[in-house]
Amino acid sequence: MEVAGADVWKGQWIVVVLADGRFHRAFVAKTIEAAIDQVPNAAAVGIDMPIGLPEPGKKRPADEMARALVGPRWQSVFMTPSLDLLEAETHAQANELAVGAGRDGISAQAYALRKLILQVQPVARRDSRAYEVHPEVSFVHANGGVPLPWSKSSWNGIHLRRQILVSRGISLPDDLGAPGGAGCADVLDAAIAAWSADRIVAGKAVRLPEGSARAGAIWS
Repeated sequence: MEVAGADVWKGQWIVVVLADGRFHRAFVAKTIEAAIDQVPNAAAVGIDMPIGLPEPGKKRPADEMARALVGPRWQSVFMTPSLDLLEAETHAQANELAVGAGRDGISAQAYALRKLILQVQPVARRDSRAYEVHPEVSFVHANGGVPLPWSKSSWNGIHLRRQILVSRGISLPDDLGAPGGAGCADVLDAAIAAWSADRIVAGKAVRLPEGSARAGAIWS
């Protein structure tokens, strides 16, 4: 059985494919649609991007729960913005709109990802194999429920995450070819997203919030 995990790197998608829980291949795709098209046999695809946007002025329970779960890595979980803020022409305009309505503004990180967030929504609506994951949440569960003490941008953090993947049977080759040109953290995030996709298919995944619909939930 194949599953896949996808993470963004410089506006493209790094995809790691597992077969029966083991590393199978990796590739780079320009869009999430192209990425999913290249894994026709995948039973599930874990995507590191919000799927399902909140109503204006609302916060997604999934984001709040994920922040609590990852502990010291809480800043890695941004609050998913509503559609009207993502469609604003500039970050300043988005925040003016939010503040004018008495709402929280949108972070620079979230606004910078707006095109990718909007790219994912229609793909996820028409392809039920697409599930939202958050790599830090997935790594916590892969680490026996213990939050990671080191950031993924640190030397210690990179090696800890790779060790966690190995402990779950996922050994990434030292040479990935073209995908190996991506950042270390992006490759590891795609791999743990694939691990979560494998758990989804097996019926072992944790869903935040528990019992919620596919869209709007973070799966691990």
